[in-house]
Formats: sequence, structure tokens, C-alpha cells
Amino acid sequence: MVKKSIITIGLVSVFAGVLAMGYFIVERVALKKAVAENIQSLNVDDLYTLDSLQFRLKEISPVVLIFFNSSCEHCQYELSEIKKNLSSFSGTQLLFLSSENIASIKSAAEKYIGEIPSNIHFLKINREDVFEKFGALSVPHIFVYSAEKKLVKEFKGETKVEAIIQHLPK
Repeated sequence: MVKKSIITIGLVSVFAGVLAMGYFIVERVALKKAVAENIQSLNVDDLYTLDSLQFRLKEISPVVLIFFNSSCEHCQYELSEIKKNLSSFSGTQLLFLSSENIASIKSAAEKYIGEIPSNIHFLKINREDVFEKFGALSVPHIFVYSAEKKLVKEFKGETKVEAIIQHLPK
């Protein structure tokens, strides 16, 4: 009798575990699908300037969104290479996003770009918003959007500036 009870409890536990795993797998797939749909069009409602003001895109122009971290060597290289090719990005909004503190973002902006042209913005985004809108990202992570704010190309990791420029809408 005790043996039957133990077997029954064991089977019920295994069944409950399988159901829970199935639920979490379905949830994760749904989240990935939602994120994949979300990045197809640019939505930047939850970005803040380095003065802690909410950021709004002002121009109808292509946008390059670059997630970075100031201590990331690949990000530092990316910033340096973009600075060398700033003239190729005229007419394009460059948005550098980080979830770091504002002092770190400002320091990176000054160190790697220097005097910031009007088409470049260094912005803060909350970590939770990054995951909710873009999923799990490695840095650097680059999104190129058309003037209509539709995704043109996504780059994961260090990317040659020429490749980014090649995908800028004309």
C-alpha cells in the first residue's frame, strides 16, 4: 500500500514537472516571437537623454540603433570606427543605447566621439525595457531602420562600419 502511494506521488510529480516545463517552453517561444515582431519597427518611447529627459526622434530619416557598453572592447572599437566614418552617416540618426549609468554613457561619448554632431544621440534605456523590446542582446548589437522606421538589417556583435553603411537606406 505504501509502495503504491509512493509510486503514485512520484508519477504525479513527474507529470506536474513535465507540464510545468511545457508551459515555460511555450511562454519562452511566445516571448521570442513577440520580440521578433517588436524589433521589426522602431519604437523608442522609453529612451532618456543624458540630461534625464525623455527622447523623441525629431527627423524622418534612417536610424541606426547601437546597443553598447562602455567597458566592452568591441563596443569601444565600434565607436572609434564610427567616429572615423561620421560623414558617411550624414542624414542618418545614430542612437547609441546603454543601460549603464549616465556618467558612464557620457564618459564613453566624450572619449570615443568627442564633439557630438546633431544626428548622434547617446541615450539611456532601462534594462527591463531592453529585454522586453529587444530580447537578450549581446553588445554591440546594431539595428538599421529605414526612414519609415522599418527594420532593414540587424547585426550581432562587432560589425565593420562598411557593412552598416551598405545597409543604410538611400
